[in-house]
This record gives sequence, structure tokens and C-alpha cells, in this order.
Amino acid sequence: MLALGVGLAVLGCSGPSTTRAPSALPAAFPDHSAEQIRTSLRQSTDTLQRFSATARVSVRTPSDNRSFNAQIRQEKADSLFMRFSLFGFEGGRMLLTPDSVFFYDSRENTLRVGPVDKAQQILPAPVASDEVFGNMLGIVAPDEPTDWTVTADSSRYYLSDPTGQRTWTVDPRRWRVVRYTKTDGNGTLLEERRFANFQSTKGLTLPYRVIFQRPQENLKAQIDYKEIQLNPAGLSFALDVPSNVPRKPLR
Repeated sequence: MLALGVGLAVLGCSGPSTTRAPSALPAAFPDHSAEQIRTSLRQSTDTLQRFSATARVSVRTPSDNRSFNAQIRQEKADSLFMRFSLFGFEGGRMLLTPDSVFFYDSRENTLRVGPVDKAQQILPAPVASDEVFGNMLGIVAPDEPTDWTVTADSSRYYLSDPTGQRTWTVDPRRWRVVRYTKTDGNGTLLEERRFANFQSTKGLTLPYRVIFQRPQENLKAQIDYKEIQLNPAGLSFALDVPSNVPRKPLR
């Protein structure tokens, strides 16, 4: 596995997250319908088309554990760009389009190219779907109409699909998903997404910590945002790869 290919030293994970005090539970809790919950989760997010951010990213794969700084830019339903560095030295740049991934290993002076599902080797996140924008910003919500089962405890809603294999944990004080899980028919956890350290950015509540895991494949990515800018103008997604750089497949 390429495992980022940036040749960066292993660093420890970020410190414990902090969470701003949320508002009180809504008056209708715990009697919201599935449709009301989905509508509340999407509220005020339709205008988001792009973002840029600086972050600390930690990645675990079967062959490596790495942490590095990243500059991130993304256009909704289009491209995701990430520039990786450590101690001020660039290690690589990644461009993810709807159907391909390009990784410029600036230390090895090599451009690696592959189908979008190969991006898991660089960033173990659900990037091979049209949900990547929402997952990166933590503004996910159940999107397709289905017969959702809604349950609640003292402070959370839990939405499950008819199979019981997909579950969304919702904090109604913020109207944000804090955990998503996908299991197989035997209850084995296949995929988990967690969202934490919520802060207000331009009046919109966003998680500044995003974690993606696939336990059966020993894959994990954690993004700790330092700064997020919403809908900035003039974003560039150019890899700026020299013309003489050799191109190789991403394996």
C-alpha cells in the first residue's frame, strides 16, 4: 500500500477534543419524526458550495501510522485537493475528482494516478461517493427516502434503516450527526464515522474533529481542523506538477 508515500515521521495523535456547550434540547424532543430530523440536519447547509481549511491529519493503514499537516480545499460534487507537509516541508499533493485520484509525491518526484476507489490508500475516508463533501464538513444526513426507525434516549436520536445495518446517531441540541455506523448481517462493524469538537463557523455548527474507520481493514483517518473557511472565492485545484514528472499507477 502506498500509505501516503510522503516519507513523513510518525507523530502522536492530537490531544483531547473540547466541545462547546450546546443549546437545550428542543421542546418536541423525543417526538420528532424521521423526516423532521432529516430536515433539521440539512437546515442552513444548502448554501455551502466549497470550503478551505488547515488541519492536522492522522492516518492508520495496515502498513503505516502517520500524522501530518494539511491544506484542504474542496468544491461540492467536484474536486478535493490536499497538500501534505511536516515541519514546513511538503511531502505530497492529492487531487480527487469524481472518478480519479492523482497523488504527486513531491519527494520522489512521481505522479501516481488511479481510479477514485484507490484514494483509500491515501485518505481512508468515504471518498468514493458523492457524500465526500458532507463527510469532510460533518454535515451528513440520511439522504434517500426509506422507512427509518427512530428511537431516542435522554439526549440523542437514533435512526436505523429497515435492515438495521445502518444507524445515524443525532444530537438534537446541535442538529448534527455525531456517529454513523454500518454493519453486516451478523452485526460486525464495517464502517464508522464520528464527528466531535463542534464549533461555530459563520453561524453554522461544524465538527472540528472528523474520524473515519473501517475496522475490518484496519483503516482509520482522523482530521482535526485548525481553521475552516466557508464558500471562499478563487480556490485553486491545480496540482502544479512539472511536465517531466513520470506518471505511475496508484497500487
